[in-house]
Amino acid sequence: MFRIPLTQFAAACLWCCLLLTPVDVMAAAKPAVQTVYYGGNQRQDYYVELLQLALSYPGNHDYQLKASGLHLPKQRAFDLMNAHGGIDVLFGSVSQERLRQYRGIPFSILKGYNGWRVALIHRQTPDILRGIHSKQHLSRLTAGQFLTWSDTQILRRNGLKVDTSTDGNGLYGMLERGRIDYFPLSVLEVAYELSIHQNPQLMIDPHLLIIYPSATWFYVAKDNKALADVLLQGLQQAEQDGSFDKLFQRYFGDALQQLQLEKRTRIMLENPLLPAQVKIK
Repeated sequence: MFRIPLTQFAAACLWCCLLLTPVDVMAAAKPAVQTVYYGGNQRQDYYVELLQLALSYPGNHDYQLKASGLHLPKQRAFDLMNAHGGIDVLFGSVSQERLRQYRGIPFSILKGYNGWRVALIHRQTPDILRGIHSKQHLSRLTAGQFLTWSDTQILRRNGLKVDTSTDGNGLYGMLERGRIDYFPLSVLEVAYELSIHQNPQLMIDPHLLIIYPSATWFYVAKDNKALADVLLQGLQQAEQDGSFDKLFQRYFGDALQQLQLEKRTRIMLENPLLPAQVKIK
């Protein structure tokens, strides 16, 4: 067998190293950029901007965010994420069931406001929620909710009447026709929802604020600890330097101010779906 003398081999290795430029060495050492896919098409909304912010900090630059292009019912999207089937990160409310199945990132991305509810009502009954001060009083009326929303379970577990629909748009028709008395929505979305449906028969109730403890987190696959750690670190850094609050205020500050929450009667509900260990900010 032909053998290269050891001294010649060492010299050849040294020569190859000398041919590599510093740029080549850095490129070889730099890890490949990993794409993180979120559900749906390319868009720029609060959740996408928050993900981009979390991935913008030093140490997180090995990740880039892209849309998956996949539009699926929420449960199917979560299951696909867990199977690494084209979606890497989703957001949703926190429940025992979700924490058992998926890896939640313990950071309240909506500051608990998803559990603050203001109702849409019919313009012919502008004072239907005026003077209501208890769950018992509120239970005389019928709320409308989407069938699979966790809010439906929460309201019912608090003794409130709820009529449901499998069609989100159908709830607005139910309210207009008087089949339901009020349609509670998050204070972060109620004004927007009314604006896009543009139903002149409906209005935002000015009297009542329903509150139950709630947290909304980002989720990744159960075995994707690396991405969960990166996102949590980025979210915590954004909170510490104030950029998280600035983003939240840019998207929701005006809407919260216009609802005049401090002047409303508050009814507190329990949330039996929320794990006891979850902290609400």
